[in-house]
Amino acid sequence: MALKAQRIQIGDSIDEVNDYLYANGMTDGLPVIPPTEDRVMRMCEGVALDPDFEVALLPPEWSPATVEAIAINAVMAGCRPGHMPVLVTAVEAMACPEFVLLGVLASTGGYGVSVMLNGPIRTEIDLNCSNNLFGPGTMSNATIGRAIRLIQLNIGGVVTGVTDKSCHGWPGKYTLCWGENEEASPWVPYHVDKGFDPNDSTLTIFAAGSLCRIGAGWTTKGLGALQSLAYGMRPVGPMLQGLGNGARPLVVLGPETAKQIHKDGISKAAVREYFFVNARCRFEENYHPDSGEKLSFEQMLKCSTNLWPDGTVSIADKADDIAVVVAGGPGRQSVFFPANARSTPVTLKIDPAIRTTMS
Repeated sequence: MALKAQRIQIGDSIDEVNDYLYANGMTDGLPVIPPTEDRVMRMCEGVALDPDFEVALLPPEWSPATVEAIAINAVMAGCRPGHMPVLVTAVEAMACPEFVLLGVLASTGGYGVSVMLNGPIRTEIDLNCSNNLFGPGTMSNATIGRAIRLIQLNIGGVVTGVTDKSCHGWPGKYTLCWGENEEASPWVPYHVDKGFDPNDSTLTIFAAGSLCRIGAGWTTKGLGALQSLAYGMRPVGPMLQGLGNGARPLVVLGPETAKQIHKDGISKAAVREYFFVNARCRFEENYHPDSGEKLSFEQMLKCSTNLWPDGTVSIADKADDIAVVVAGGPGRQSVFFPANARSTPVTLKIDPAIRTTMS
């Protein structure tokens, strides 16, 4: 197996390597593992594909994401060879036209690429789907998500402040890889809802805005939990275009809250419908008519694809556009991710044929 990437002799110390890569805009600001030839070759062995196999072209430079190029960034992020099938599938998903990766990366809203895994692969790579799954502490979550960002930088050619126009950004742009807590969910998992077999391993990417944590610890009723969650998700404050106008937001219910809702006989489809109907606010709450900027109904229609006849707006255009999954650990907490209005989540099966014994 021969590698084709350019060899650069930088120095003998990890500090010299990191200084060089950082100075040339090739890191996320954190120290990286030097991508030596031996390490990259071993990483490539995590998939049954040739190193020069082109998975996709990634914007903004539309550069080829080969297996070798993906492996280089995987090494830098601290991944293991067993993570390669996930990374290859993630690159394929990011390149799907409906995800609109270029728009996600260039948005001033600072969206991160959220990678959610379903199926057996979660346990096979020791992915955290429970306590603190969006936080630090688990290698697979941290390194896979980090590799996704490095791939955007070093293959796609993203440059902060140039092609990444985030006004503020958020930590989810460093790394955001996690899994649904299928074992703790009272409903079938997300990938089964999408038509996959329960034993399939799948990957779903969302263009996720900064998360909002919503507690529902005071209530003993499923409806009470839904009311608290819907109120916390109301599109007040965030740009209207980010909630509605084609957006497909993500709701991550904590297992306790999900079981509470399920116990009261409420289905997942009913949960989506409840959020669609009740997570609403008046259009004027976003545009502040007391400032003299009051809009007519016709003008509001031009701004929003999800305007209701009563002049309110919801978090999505329709109930089925709201993704509801179960993840996290004990506690009456749930999480809401606003979504990029122009991006559609993509779910792909992780092809068993590309996996090796190192996977």
